[in-house]
Amino acid sequence: MRKIIRQVKAAWMRGGTSKCWVFERQDLRIPGYSEDDILLRLFGSPDPRQIDGVGGGSSTTSKAVILEQSSVAGIDVDYTFAQVGIEQAVVDWGSNCGNCSAVIAPYALKQGWVAAVNGEVNVRIRNTNTGQILVERMSLDPSHQQILIPGVPFPGQEVEIGFVDPAGATTGLLFPTGKQQNVLSVAVTTDGPEQQVPATLIDAGAPMVIISADSAGLDDVPFTQWATQSLNETDRLEAIRRAGAVAMGMAPDPASAQRAIPKLAIISASTESDFSVMMLSMGKPHPALAITGSIGLTVASHHEATIVSETAALPIGEVLKMQTPAGILETRYRQLDGELVVGTTRTARELAEAQLSFDPILPDDSAAEATLATLDFDAEEDLLPDPAPHKRKTVFASVGLFTALGLGATILGGGLLNPPATTTDGDYKGETLEIIIPLAEGGGTDTWARFVGQELTHQIPGVPGFAPTNEAGGEGITGSNHFASSAKKDGTELLVSTATTVVPWVLDRDVVRYSFENLEPVLVNGTGGVIYARSAAGVEGIDDLINRDKPLVFGGISATGLDLTTLVAFDLLDADISATFGFEGRGPVNLALQRGEVDIDYTTTSSYHSAVEPIAKEGKAEVLMSFGQLDAEGKIVRDPNFPDVPTVAEVYEKLHGEAPSGPKFNAYRTLLGLTYTYQKGLWAPKDAPQEAIDLLRESAEHLSENKEFNSKADKVLGGYPIVADEQLSKKVQEAYTVTDETRSYVEALLKDSYGIEIN
Repeated sequence: MRKIIRQVKAAWMRGGTSKCWVFERQDLRIPGYSEDDILLRLFGSPDPRQIDGVGGGSSTTSKAVILEQSSVAGIDVDYTFAQVGIEQAVVDWGSNCGNCSAVIAPYALKQGWVAAVNGEVNVRIRNTNTGQILVERMSLDPSHQQILIPGVPFPGQEVEIGFVDPAGATTGLLFPTGKQQNVLSVAVTTDGPEQQVPATLIDAGAPMVIISADSAGLDDVPFTQWATQSLNETDRLEAIRRAGAVAMGMAPDPASAQRAIPKLAIISASTESDFSVMMLSMGKPHPALAITGSIGLTVASHHEATIVSETAALPIGEVLKMQTPAGILETRYRQLDGELVVGTTRTARELAEAQLSFDPILPDDSAAEATLATLDFDAEEDLLPDPAPHKRKTVFASVGLFTALGLGATILGGGLLNPPATTTDGDYKGETLEIIIPLAEGGGTDTWARFVGQELTHQIPGVPGFAPTNEAGGEGITGSNHFASSAKKDGTELLVSTATTVVPWVLDRDVVRYSFENLEPVLVNGTGGVIYARSAAGVEGIDDLINRDKPLVFGGISATGLDLTTLVAFDLLDADISATFGFEGRGPVNLALQRGEVDIDYTTTSSYHSAVEPIAKEGKAEVLMSFGQLDAEGKIVRDPNFPDVPTVAEVYEKLHGEAPSGPKFNAYRTLLGLTYTYQKGLWAPKDAPQEAIDLLRESAEHLSENKEFNSKADKVLGGYPIVADEQLSKKVQEAYTVTDETRSYVEALLKDSYGIEIN
């Protein structure tokens, strides 16, 4: 059997705060395949990372713009927008994207579809999804070609975008219910009570449900924390959005509501703009603001009794300023040639021109042969021999296969993609081990997880496939919460933990939905670190930490992250320390210390030799203590990487003449275990089959004893061993037992010393 290889011409462009693949309609016509099939395969969906396609793994980077010259009088370009599903094999054609529309004017000019007149390009566009007419203006004056907008760190071509008479493009009415404000009856759970939620339901730019911060449960939360705190309200916010879809006549019931529309916007009063707004896109906080959403908000602000007009600073003029997570966005509301035009300014930039390979995966069966036989080949060169059959069960996650079999996306709910688990027979053959990494790609945790996960699969009988999946957001909380609620229970899906996700659990933050008490450790691995100070600040040794005339300034990233262990150490020692937070990493803190802006810092083992050792040798810094490590009995011992450096516990004894004890010391020892000795780990759901957990642990123990692995692992693991012995569960259970006394002490320390209240 042979398969088709088709080359699809595309341009990769940034439009506003989105990245979009731009296609011409004719290039997406491949016999035997729908545009859904083609886009899903090109983008690499369904797959959270879209690793085998050009999608970017997020709602703002999994977008397609399909263009062609229009045959409609008075229209230059027909524009179709497609939101390509990421984890689901679904393409949503029901909405427009204002950010992506910014690419149309520069693309049309480059293709010769429109011409510049007096140094200015004007394009009239019809969005085929909604029927909305857009007008775009682009000046070729060099002073207008490179400007910055909020949410994009680099400049681009300025494009003015206007939505012409934007009311009712999808539903036919500006206010589909006939009212400026409705009260939605929202049932979050099937058996729970209904909640009454005031909302403005508007269709302008795109259908949208607008609610207040109070209705969203965010009224007492600073705007900068909305994205994280909204994780508490995810289910309720989605229920509100779906209830709005039903009220707007867009769905017969909540379950039938589309994923992309209506959009949901949350607003509150602001002292920096007319109001603050955060929008949810595909269920997650939008990093800036959808332009179609800004259009609806702008129109709503000019109508009495809407949630927006009741919240916004009055009076509302032609220019509206909205505070978004990325900065202030301005829109304009004005009459142009007798038409209402609502718009804003975006930028666009072409990133690349490409020939994308449409390479459908077809099974070697008669149904596929029959489908293949009907296709129209241009040349024999289009046909290539099939590769050797893939041995993993996940091979059939191909949309090309779905089309060939005539099953479509409904197959996702059946058994083909979820074959019976075989992890209980002592062999993972045919399985794929998925490692959920709740932080972004490229960081230390991501590097660790990919290295350890890949090596672990080689030790597991049957040698399963390996699929690392990043699910970043909310400082690691989003992915961890998702794992807790939906992880597979067969031992094929593991969660990565690190200090970033452990500390919020220790603090019992209300956005945390996961608990390490409900997880089983497969392996753990630690790190270490030292505390050092600037010599020029008058620090020659540990005695200079106390009874100071002026406190030493500690440079921190976040008091509720890994910094917390250091803060507890300072409190335990009674060190005279003040703190400033907000640095973007330990590297910037180290540079600030060398410049004299801060006085004391810490570093982990991995960066010690490059960041601290050189300035210590030059006499610019003094290494004061190491955090230490917990031994098998839970006692604090010296770090093997710093055998000549006293631990925090030893320093306490030297300063105060007795061994440390009491609530402060107990809290320090607990955090030491959680954030250093057992800092990183792989975890399975507690109700995974015991046979699977035992097999994974045995494989991890074999890995820890493998000389070849340990020689390769030195740089990544920093000399700290993989722990996966028979006592692993007991050790971790003891380390991860956080008493009420410790939690209370830590909360009081953060509140009293640093003004931080945990919620």
